[in-house]
Amino acid sequence: MPTLARPFAPLLALLLVACSAAAPPRTPAGATTADTARVVLAALDSEALYTIAGGLKPVSEGFWHGNVRSDQPDLAAVSAARAALAPWRNDTLWADVHVFHQAHDGKRAARGYVVDRRALAELLHAQAAFFAPFGLGPDTHPAEVMAVVERLPKLDRHRALGLLFGYPQHAIEFFLAAEVARESGTEPAPRRFVQIPAFVSPTGRFVYAVGKDDPERAEDRELAAAAAPRLQRYRQLRAAIREDDAAALLALARQLQQEFAPTAAHHR
Repeated sequence: MPTLARPFAPLLALLLVACSAAAPPRTPAGATTADTARVVLAALDSEALYTIAGGLKPVSEGFWHGNVRSDQPDLAAVSAARAALAPWRNDTLWADVHVFHQAHDGKRAARGYVVDRRALAELLHAQAAFFAPFGLGPDTHPAEVMAVVERLPKLDRHRALGLLFGYPQHAIEFFLAAEVARESGTEPAPRRFVQIPAFVSPTGRFVYAVGKDDPERAEDRELAAAAAPRLQRYRQLRAAIREDDAAALLALARQLQQEFAPTAAHHR
C-alpha cells in the first residue's frame, strides 16, 4: 500500500514457553538468541511497537524483510526469522513471516509481521460487513487473514491493509480515492502526510496521507495521543537493557503489553 502502508504449526512446547511469564524464553530450533534479539529489537524500534504495546495497530509488518527466488528458492533466512519470532506466537500475539504470492523480477518479497490477536479479532468483528464476505471473522487465524488479504482485488486489499495497520478511516478513504483517480488517468488530489514517530525515526514509519487542506481531525489527535506514551515508555525501558539481550527484550515487550492492555490504566 504505497504512502498509506508499506508493502504477513509452531511446536506446543514453544507456545507453552512463550506463554509462561515465569519461565525465561527459550531459543527455538533454527534460531539463535542473537537472531531473536535482532528481530525483536527491530520490531520494537519500528511502528510495530504500537501493535505490541496494547494493539493500537492491530497488525504491523516490515521490521524484517527478505526475498525468495522463484527459480532457486532458499528458505533458510525465512525459516530463521520465523524461528526467531516464535516467542511471539502465543495467546496474545502472533508473529511470523509472510511470503507474498506475486513475484517481481523473479523474486517474492518476504516480510516479518506481528499481530495483536485481541485487536485483530475486534477489528474483524467491527468491520464484519467488509471482512466477512471474504470468510474472515474474529475466529480466523491471523496467518489466514494475512494470506487472504494479500490476494484480494486491489482496492479491497488496500482497504483491508489500511484497517489492519490501524489507519484512520478518513485516511483510508483518501488513499482509495487517489488510487481510483490514478487508474482513471486523473491527477490525485494534493496531499499531506501525518507522521507518528517511532523509535527508529520520527517520520516515514507510522505515516498516512490526507488531503492537503484537510483539517486535523479528532481521530488524528486520538491516535497521536495514544501513541506518544507508548513511545515514551519504550524509550525509558529500552535505555536500561542491552540491545543484544533477547530475554530482556522479550521481557520488555511483555511489560509493554501489560501496561498498555485495554484493561490497564492506559487504553487505546
